[in-house]
Amino acid sequence: MTDSGHTGGFREFASHSAGAIAVVCGLFFLLAFMYLGGTADPQAHARHVPVAVVNEDAGATLETPIGPRNLDVGTQITAGLLQNNDWEKLRLHIVDAAEAEEGLRDGSYFGAVRIPPELSQQVVELVNAAATEAGETGESPDRASVTLQYSPRVSIVSGQVMNTVAERMRASLHESMGATLLSDSTMLADADGRQIGAAAALALQYPVEVDVTEWNPLPDGVTNASLPMFYALIVILAGFTGAMIISNLLDARLGFIPLEIGPLALHVHVAPFGRLQTMFRKWAVTVVTAPLVSALCLWVADIIGVTGYDAWDMFWFSNLVIIAVGVCAHAILAAIGNAGLLVNLVLFVVLGIPTSGGATPTQMLPQIFVAIGSLQPMHQAYLGLRSIMFFDSNWGAGLGHAVWVLGGWCVAGVVLGVAVTLLYERMGLRRQAVADRVPAGRGVASGLPIRNGVSRTRPSGTGEAEARDSVVAGGGGAVGIPDPAPAGPGEPGQVVEGDAAHRQ
Repeated sequence: MTDSGHTGGFREFASHSAGAIAVVCGLFFLLAFMYLGGTADPQAHARHVPVAVVNEDAGATLETPIGPRNLDVGTQITAGLLQNNDWEKLRLHIVDAAEAEEGLRDGSYFGAVRIPPELSQQVVELVNAAATEAGETGESPDRASVTLQYSPRVSIVSGQVMNTVAERMRASLHESMGATLLSDSTMLADADGRQIGAAAALALQYPVEVDVTEWNPLPDGVTNASLPMFYALIVILAGFTGAMIISNLLDARLGFIPLEIGPLALHVHVAPFGRLQTMFRKWAVTVVTAPLVSALCLWVADIIGVTGYDAWDMFWFSNLVIIAVGVCAHAILAAIGNAGLLVNLVLFVVLGIPTSGGATPTQMLPQIFVAIGSLQPMHQAYLGLRSIMFFDSNWGAGLGHAVWVLGGWCVAGVVLGVAVTLLYERMGLRRQAVADRVPAGRGVASGLPIRNGVSRTRPSGTGEAEARDSVVAGGGGAVGIPDPAPAGPGEPGQVVEGDAAHRQ
């Protein structure tokens, strides 16, 4: 082969392949950015993580050899938290017990710091106990206690957040109170001619135990707080992937594209349906499929033992998600054809999972991820399902917002689908099949009708055998062209609809 032949072959390969290479590289750059950028270092992006602080400490009086001293440990702890807090990362809310409980119940707070009414009195008892004979002989007196609660139902990282707060509180209490309480207890012991033992001295230097506990543990059958995210992914895929399957199968059954099974390609007579009518058929199939898939998901959840949710709420909300995504996916396919497969993948999956808030809460995602996720169906599906599964279908825990946003997606999909199909029909753009390439010298499929997925080629001096029917390419490039002439289905002069750039 000559150099020019090699060059021509390379150019042909490049012209055919460059677009595919660019699309694949672009898609996976976006995948890498979204999935790695959103999970690599969530603590670095943490901002305004909400935590409640409840101070119910009543204070107490410590009697010392130099006179009484008032103790208000709860106020000291609260002041220390506020002064040493990184407000860009942690948003502390000073609230009463009822408000903290409500915030935990609807997912407004990741956790709560609870300072009990008797805290200062417990510290006074610790100081007095360390100065007694028991403290001298080595017994460790009971320390005061503060409880930090975290809600595993809000996020899988809520426990990490509250453990970080607990570590800071322990260090702060040691620095601000340890030496002072040890001095007070030492004065009391000296007044009675005693010494403080090592165990009692250690207890005084770390006077308050900080316990981190779960608030309202996950329901039976669930040990992973990410379960709502994975359930949301299932119903999003049911809408997105279901639309792909429905669109292709209906197009094949209606004759717009060949139905390929292995090496076989089945070409059927093209149905006399316009774009809008075909779109409504696809939407109808999606609406019929949605409750069936929703019921199957609930059945699987019941089989594996997931409990704690209202099955009816799960059912209707899953239907809403599937229909909203399916309607939009069909509309996008109708607008841009095969490219809609990639657009739907990026829109509903690639951009959806990292911004959902299920794996990493939105308070620990980069700002661009939060902006994308604010209207993402995946994020709304996660919020709604989390509310149903973990917060008793609380409308204020995300379910209400999710319903409104998903309803908006559904309306937008209907408007786009109707608008684009009516536009193409008014422009006279039909779904036009493109015949297989004809070898040089054998003529082209020109001027003869295409019937039932078969194109006829004119003989060009090569004999009757070479003028036989040739099968129309099912996956070839296609365009929308104006109607050539009105005619009945299959009549001469009618161009039968085939695979098209503006596929539904």
